[in-house]
This record gives sequence, C-alpha cells and structure tokens, in this order.
Amino acid sequence: MTGLRFDPERLRPAEYVCEPDPRSTMFVKIDRTNGTSRDIELADHHEGISKYVLHAGVPEEIVVQFETARNVYLYAWFIYRFYAVAEHQSLACLELALRERLKAEIKAGKIKRGRPTLHPLLQYAIGHGLLKNEGFSAWRNRGEIRSRSRVEMEKIREATEKKLDKITWDESDIRVTPEDLDWDYAKMLAEILPESRNEYAHGSTELYSVAALQTIRVVCEIINQLFEFPKGD
Repeated sequence: MTGLRFDPERLRPAEYVCEPDPRSTMFVKIDRTNGTSRDIELADHHEGISKYVLHAGVPEEIVVQFETARNVYLYAWFIYRFYAVAEHQSLACLELALRERLKAEIKAGKIKRGRPTLHPLLQYAIGHGLLKNEGFSAWRNRGEIRSRSRVEMEKIREATEKKLDKITWDESDIRVTPEDLDWDYAKMLAEILPESRNEYAHGSTELYSVAALQTIRVVCEIINQLFEFPKGD
C-alpha cells in the first residue's frame, strides 16, 4: 500500500491509533431504495456485529469469551488483521461452550475420554438433537444467503487481486442455484468449523472480514441452541 500515513501491517504509531485501517473503508453501503451509495462508516461496522448476542441462559463465563470475540471484531475497523483473531476467539469460545454443555456426557465417556476436540463435540450435539438445521438463519434463508455469500467472496477476491479501493455489486448478481437449496447445514458445520479452528491453531494467513462475521454469527446460533432459554424471559 502506497501513499498512506502509516503502514497498517506494522505497529500503529501513537498519533494514528484511532485511524481506521485503510482496508476498512474500501467498501460502500448502497441504499437499495434509491440506488445511492456512501462510504461505509464505523457505525455500519458496529451494527453488523451488535446483532449477535447470547441469550440469558448461557453461562456467564461463556458470554464473556464471546463478548471478547465481538469486541475484537469491532476493533478490526482499526486493525484489519484483528478479523482473524476475532474468528479464532469465537471458535475457541464455541469449544468451551460445547464442553460445558456436554460435561456430563464427557465425564461418562459417551463422547471421548480425556479432553474431546471440537469435531466430536459438534457431532455428538448434532447427533443427539441439540443442534438442528432449523436453528440456523443461514439454513432458513439458505438459498439466498449461500448465493450472496458466494458473490461477496468473489467480489472481495476481485478487489484484492486488482488492488481496487472499492468494489460494488447489485442484486442481479445474486442467483440462487438448486445446489444452494439442498444442504444439511449442521452436518456441514461439524466438518468446516473444526478445520477452521485447527487452521488458526497451527498458523494461518487467511484474512476475510466477511468470513469472520459469518463464523461469529454461526457460533452465536450454536451456543444459543445448546443452552435452554430461561423460562419467563
């Protein structure tokens, strides 16, 4: 990156601590009612993460770890590489939540003796009905969301490869295919999430802001399914 007042890949100079990472402002927000657009702002970024909240039935120690992931994601506005840290933290929080919810089963040796990893924990939760496709917003809106996510990732890669400052697309780019409508979402997550967790644990260069937010959303929906919502709330 040239022409910048600071190198976003290095320790931020004190006078620029509150400056957004230049990659955070490369997108625009489109008003679908009139077709106008404006630069994305911190408030838009905050709005994106603020909607994912754990309910009151989730143990406090898990909530704190999830809130850490949300805050790291929020501050990725200033340090773009925090997206990977936020995603990793959310996956660690997910494993913590599964171990807490299934601690009796783990103690009884129903899952795996010792300290079970994310994959068998997810498989057990899905196999015993604790996690269901219906509990995921992506499954409920599976066709459009899968198609939209595919287009978003393609556009982000295009912007990165061409070194574009901004990238836009419209609704005509979103085309739902038969494949988008036919999938066992929970089963797919049981395979994908442990792979992502392991990749971060062993070192990764992946850096996609959209992917981080999607993972945090999924983790939120899984944890909210694992624990019973308090009666009367």
